[in-house]
Parts: sequence; structure tokens; C-alpha cells
Amino acid sequence: MWDRSMETSTESGVSLSLDLCSGASYRQMAGIAVAGSVLFQANAGKSRPSVSIPVQLHKEFMPALPAFISLNQRRHEVLQSRCLPTSWIKCFDTNKAASAKSEEKARPNKGHFGRDTVADAAAKIAPAVASLCARKQGQNVDGEMGSGTAIHKDGYILTCAHVVFGTTNVDYSADLEVVVRLQEAEKDLVGQVVDAYVDLDIAIIKIEKPPSPLSAAKVGSSSKLRPGDWAIAMGCPLSLQHTVTLGIISGVHRTSHDLSRGGMMEYLQTDCAINLGNSGGPLCNVDGEVVGVNVETVKPVKASGVSFAVPVDFISAIIKPFQNFQRDIQPDFGWIMWNICENNFEALKQSYHKFPNAIDVGVFVLKVIKGSPADRAGIQTGDVVVELNGKPVRNIKEMMDAMGERSGAPVQVLVERARDGMDASVPLTITFQEKGVARS
Repeated sequence: MWDRSMETSTESGVSLSLDLCSGASYRQMAGIAVAGSVLFQANAGKSRPSVSIPVQLHKEFMPALPAFISLNQRRHEVLQSRCLPTSWIKCFDTNKAASAKSEEKARPNKGHFGRDTVADAAAKIAPAVASLCARKQGQNVDGEMGSGTAIHKDGYILTCAHVVFGTTNVDYSADLEVVVRLQEAEKDLVGQVVDAYVDLDIAIIKIEKPPSPLSAAKVGSSSKLRPGDWAIAMGCPLSLQHTVTLGIISGVHRTSHDLSRGGMMEYLQTDCAINLGNSGGPLCNVDGEVVGVNVETVKPVKASGVSFAVPVDFISAIIKPFQNFQRDIQPDFGWIMWNICENNFEALKQSYHKFPNAIDVGVFVLKVIKGSPADRAGIQTGDVVVELNGKPVRNIKEMMDAMGERSGAPVQVLVERARDGMDASVPLTITFQEKGVARS
């Protein structure tokens, strides 16, 4: 069954050429190997022999590529391995040390999602993420737990309003303090609320004289987010410090109406795991930039994997002044604000004797922080802001629009207040130059 086509013997060695006939078997191949061994022994004293096998035989005994099963349900077939180009199959060395060099070369280009993308983004923003706990001064009893994000090295923390006080109670405790725990801090720090917008569920906390500059987070943009974009939620759920969860942007421009809630808010919907204690923490993109503030998750009995965040572009008028201010500028207003609406109108009139009688729209001043720009301007608890920089203000959303991107310039405010049983319009000017007035 085998046809010996040529056999020669010279001083330089022996050359054997064989042609493979049809129907050849491995047994026949073994015979060739024995023949080669005999020739090798016969010429052991001479130069190194060589055995050459034709290309056809070489192809027949190449290691077979693995077969691939077709996923076509109508054709249950096995594709022949020789039909697949070898370039389709890539081998990976499981030995980490051996493959380190090749793996480094195989790292994805910038803009691609790689094995370290989430870890790198989380590591970038982690030093700015804080655990928060609100309590009354002089007490060790912990209150509401939440998270926050440092937005300026001088001690300003962005969080949710409901983390530091109840958003359904018109009474605000003047002796409230917030315990702040940062990843890089050696001990807990204490801060106070300096700005809060209850209907936006956004608040700013100021740590008085932090021992060292804080690691401030980089704030990105939420306007170009699309459903399907990666999202990373950071925070301290269930008091578990520095927790990272991963998901996607499930929806953009979710409105208060979509969630059957009052107000004129917009939300980002995500499927990141958000639990008690995550509120106020940052929602980030894969570049480690803050794109939202985690505020709420739908109750498990209603849905799973449905969470919401306030987009940063919606509250840019609040955040950007803290990102850009200079040392001699005090960027916070120093007030706690609440929309006047049908749900709280009667409660406000009963709780605050200075509440204007004829006012049913505007933004109510729930609290003024002593020594703040709002306090120095003469704004009082119980005032109603109806105009800002010459623009009418009916709610906090319109107030944000009127603020624009303030950079320390004075703000003209028109407030309504009850005086001697009559309503009065009072124009005031808020300046943000730091006066060094002690706060309480």
C-alpha cells in the first residue's frame, strides 16, 4: 500500500521520500517511523540523517483543530475543524507570570472597557467619598446614615437633604451636626449644613477647618449620558464603608411625574445596587467623574434593580461655585430652602408667624445659618424668595435657572415677609466675600 518513490544513501546521510496513497492508516504511518529508525541506526556513524515527508502527508497528520457545533437549530451539525482559519483561534497562557508581557500589549485602547476600568474609576474617586451620620450636638446617638462626596478641598461635602434632616418636617434643628468619615482621614470630622434645597433633596455640608485638604472629586457632565452607558455607584450602604456597585444607565430624563411624585425634578435611572446608606453618594462614569447623586431606590416589593440619581447638570448652579471659588469667596448661601406648594402651605403659615399672607408661590427660607452670606444680607427665617437677579422665582427649579453659573458676583434677591400684620417686599443683596464671621 505504500509506494517507495526514492531512497538514496550518501556520505552526507540518507534521504527518504514517501507518497501517501489513499486509505492510509496510522498503522502504516508507524511502519514509516520504524523504517526511519532502521535507517537512522544504519547511518549512526555518519553525518546526521534526514527524513523528508511530502506535504500531503504532513497535512494529514497536523493536530486537528477543535470542532465547533453550529448554533443553527434547524441544522444540527458539526463544522469540520479544517474549515476554520487558524487565525480565529487565540490561545491564552494561564500562567500569569508567563503571560504578563503579552497581556500588557493586549490592554484595550483608551475608551474601551477593560478588566481594570471599574477598579481604576473607583480608586480615583474613593478618597472623596464620605460616610455621613446626622445627630444633635453633644449626643452620641447616631441618626440617619448616608453618604456624600467632597467637592472642594476646604471641606465642602455634597449629599442628600434627607440624610441630614427629614424632608417632610418643616422644623429644622439648629443644633444639628454631621459626623463625616473619609477614607483618608485619621479620625471622624464634624460638619454642619450650610446649604440645602429640600425639594431637590440636595444639601451641602461644611467641615470646619479640616486638618488637611480634602481629596475633591472631579465633576463630569450628565447631559450626554445615554441608556446603556456604564454607571458606578459609590457609598456606604448599611454602614459598609467604601462600597462599589456597577450597573448601567437604565434611563435618562425621568421626571417627578414618571415617579408619581410632586415637583419638577429630573432623575437618572440606573440598575446599580442602591441600599440604605447609599443616599447622597456619587454616581460615576467609567472615568471616575461624578455624573449624579444617588437619592433613592424603588422598594423591592415593587421592583428590583431600579434606582435613581439627581443628574449633576440639573444642580450645576449649586455645585460649580464650590468647584471654582477662590480663597476669599464664601460660596455657600447659608440657607435651607423649601418650595411653597399646596401640600405644605397651611403648615408653613401655622409654624412661622412671619409667613406672608398673600404668598402662595416662591421658595421659603426654612433656616438661615448665622454668619453666612444670606445672614449678612439680612435674609430671615420665614422669608419667601420671589425674585432672584431680576427673574421671577416660583420654585427651586426656577431659582437654579436664575442663579446661572455664579462665580462670586453679588446676587440680588427680592423677598416677601410679614411685617406688622402686612406683607412687605424687601430687596436684598447677597455678597460672597469671606468676612471671617464665626458660624454657629
